[in-house]
Amino acid sequence: MTIKFGTDGWRAIIGADYTYENVAKVLQAFCDLHHTNSNKLIVVGYDRRFCSKQFAEEATQVLLGNGFQVLLSQQFCPTPCVSWMTQHRKALAGVVITASHNPYQWNGVKFKESDGGSASPDYTNRIEREILLNDQRQQPPKKKSLEEGIREGRLEFFDPHLDYLKQLRRMVNIPLIRRAKLKILMDPLYGSGSHFISKLLGPMVKEVRTEENPGFGGVNPEPIESNLKSSMQEVVRSRSHVGLATDGDADRIGAIDEKGRFVSSQQVFTLILRHLLTVKKWKGVVIKTVSATQMVDRLAAQYGFEVRETPIGFKHICGEFRCGDVLMGGEESGGIGITKHVNERDGLFCGLLLLEMLATLRKPFSKILDELQKELGPFHYRRQDLHLPVERIQIVKEKLRQGEDPTFPGFSLRSKNLKDGFKFLFSDDSWLLIRPSGTEPLLRIYAEATSLKKVQQLLSIGKTFAEKI
Repeated sequence: MTIKFGTDGWRAIIGADYTYENVAKVLQAFCDLHHTNSNKLIVVGYDRRFCSKQFAEEATQVLLGNGFQVLLSQQFCPTPCVSWMTQHRKALAGVVITASHNPYQWNGVKFKESDGGSASPDYTNRIEREILLNDQRQQPPKKKSLEEGIREGRLEFFDPHLDYLKQLRRMVNIPLIRRAKLKILMDPLYGSGSHFISKLLGPMVKEVRTEENPGFGGVNPEPIESNLKSSMQEVVRSRSHVGLATDGDADRIGAIDEKGRFVSSQQVFTLILRHLLTVKKWKGVVIKTVSATQMVDRLAAQYGFEVRETPIGFKHICGEFRCGDVLMGGEESGGIGITKHVNERDGLFCGLLLLEMLATLRKPFSKILDELQKELGPFHYRRQDLHLPVERIQIVKEKLRQGEDPTFPGFSLRSKNLKDGFKFLFSDDSWLLIRPSGTEPLLRIYAEATSLKKVQQLLSIGKTFAEKI
C-alpha cells in the first residue's frame, strides 16, 4: 500500500492499512529525514482509540532505535497538549497517535513541527517520499525497547494534566469563571478531552461520555449537532448555562446554549474572535479557511483587521501563523487556534474562552447569540456530507473543473473561489462550497446564507448537482 497524508495526518483503517508495521514505517521515514538534527527531543501522545497506547509505544520504539530522546504521555492526552508540550519543551517535533473525529475503525499519525503547529504539506510530502525509498531499499525500521530507553535516560514520561493545565490557567481567567457560578455540561464524546475542564473548574462541571469506549458509543467523535442530541437535552434537563463538547482528540470545539440549541462552529469562531478583540484587547491578522463564515469578514470591516483565506486544513492556517503578526485562525469544523497560546487548534482552550466570555458579559448564551446575529447577520450555516462512490466524486470534480456549474435560481452570483474545492459567493454574502473530504471518502457540501430556508436551498442545489450530473 501507499501511505498518503491527508488534510491532517495519515489515517487508515485499524488492522487493514493501519498496522504496527506501517506505523513503524512512517516513524522510520521521519527519523531518516531528521537524524542529523542536533535537537533529538520528540513529544509523543495518543488518544483513546483502540490500541492507541500500543501504537504510541511502537512509534516510541522506532524513535529510540534511531537515537532520539522521547517524552511520552503517561496516559491518553489531547492533541493540543502535545502541540503545547512540543513548543514549551523546545522539542524537534510532536507525534500524536489519533484519527481525530474519524469513525472508530480508524486511527492515524499526526506530526507537529517545533512550534507545535500542524506539519506543513512539504513536511509530510518528504515523509511520504522517504517511506517509498525505504520500501525500495527493503530497509526495516530500527527499534529499541522502552525498557532500554528508560535505562539509557532517553525515555521520560509526562503527565498531561500538569504543565498543560497550568498553561490554560495562565491564558484564561479561571477565578472570574468560578465567580460567575456557571453550570457547565461537558461532553468529550469519549475522547481525550475527558476530565480536563472539570479538573480546572471542579463541581461547576458535569461531564458525560467520559468513560473509555473505543467504539465512541456508536457515534463519530465529532462535536456536530447530530452527535450531540443527548447533551442538548441534558443541558435543558440539568438547567445548565452552557454545554461544551470536544472531538476525539480535543482539538475541536462544539457548543450548546442554555436552551439546548446547538451553536454552530461558525458562531463559535466569531464569538471567540470578538471576545479577544473587545475584552482581551488582542490584535493581529485573522486567518480563515474557505469554508469559514462571512461574519469574520463583517467583523473585520467593523474593527479594522486583515483577514486572510486559506484552503481547508489547519496545516494551511499554521503556515500563515508562521508568517507572524497573526492573532488567530479558524475553520468551519470547529478547529480554532490562538497564537498567544500555541500555533495549533485547541478545543479545550476555546471552550474556556467561551466560558470567560459568558462570565464577562453576564448574559444568557442565547441572548449573546441573538446580539451577534443583529450585529453581523443574520447568518445561518449547515454542512451536508454525501457518502458517494469515489468514481462519482471524481465525476463531480471534473465537471466543476470544466466550468459546468450548478444553476442558482434566486441567487445573484458574485464570484467563484477555487482555492479549495468549488465555492460560489453570492451578492448578499451567502455562499455554497462543494468539496471532497481530505480525510474520508465523502463529498462535503457547505452553505451559509441569510436564512435557514436559503441554506437548505443551496444545500439541495449542491446535492442534486452531485448526484445527478
